[in-house]
Amino acid sequence: EDDQPKPKKIGAHESYVSGISFSKNNQTLVTASYDGTLHVRDIPNEPTEGEIEPRIKKRIHNFWSWDMAMSPDGRFVVSVTGQYLAGSEDYSPLPAEEPCVCIVDAQTGELLHSLDMLPSVQCVAIDPSSRFVAAANLMGDIAVWEMETGKQISKWRTPSFTSWGIIKSHCYIGGIYAVSFSPDGEHLYAAGMGEMNDPMAGNGKQRWQQFAWKQTNVEKQMESKPDQTGEGLMEVLAWHPTGDYFAMAGRLRGGNWNIGLFSRESGDLIGQAKTGMRITSAHFHPDGKTLLLAGMQGQPKPKEGVFPAFGYLERYEISTVKSTEDTKS
Repeated sequence: EDDQPKPKKIGAHESYVSGISFSKNNQTLVTASYDGTLHVRDIPNEPTEGEIEPRIKKRIHNFWSWDMAMSPDGRFVVSVTGQYLAGSEDYSPLPAEEPCVCIVDAQTGELLHSLDMLPSVQCVAIDPSSRFVAAANLMGDIAVWEMETGKQISKWRTPSFTSWGIIKSHCYIGGIYAVSFSPDGEHLYAAGMGEMNDPMAGNGKQRWQQFAWKQTNVEKQMESKPDQTGEGLMEVLAWHPTGDYFAMAGRLRGGNWNIGLFSRESGDLIGQAKTGMRITSAHFHPDGKTLLLAGMQGQPKPKEGVFPAFGYLERYEISTVKSTEDTKS
């Protein structure tokens, strides 16, 4: 363990950090947190001692930030929020008291657009051109807006990720936990898990779906195949640099893997790994040969008032695959 890299603290929020993103030139780091704040830090070219003070430190939500994304061109940051509170006898969500999607100028911190969506809005993604932003929520609603104007371009609902709890708790559960545009920007992918009756079980089917979001009437084009997936909440989507396949990852409840690689063309599972941790972030190296995973294995109790380290960072080498029978990860 002595030869493993040691993390260095460069700053902190008042609560858990729920989103983190570097600009393409690696000179700007943006973080969002359950404390509802957004931090922007300028990263020096040479290592420095001590913490790096945020250039921008701004509260953008009254509730926590579920997820955050930075546009590829470095101009925009989008954060999503929203608390699920029962709004009627059927437990449909109460409309949010604040806008659930906030578009911020990454250079100045100015709030550019505040967009409404039914809470809780649990994930956000920006397309490769930096022109469009998508978000999705607990109820399976997905919406796409134009970044510059804040105009809504498309909105639809998929019922495949949301359940009604009838054991222990009567409420809506699940929803969409990750969205991602395809590399060409033509399709939008959503990930989460399928139906379940017990909110505490987490045993919904691992699931992703693909949509042609530019159509007037958006329809599902493709989805994960039941015989290739197990059980557990999927909350990460990441594209390989070639655009030929993507990774879906999260926590495992039952099955063979909690990170799977899927062919963009066929939708087939072409690679898999069982990590033993809840995966919260996945990134391919630009050369396409390495996949970095970040996650956790449950928060331990504090010792002498301090929580022991419980986060994990793992690196996987990616082998070229030609078919589902010839699979390595």
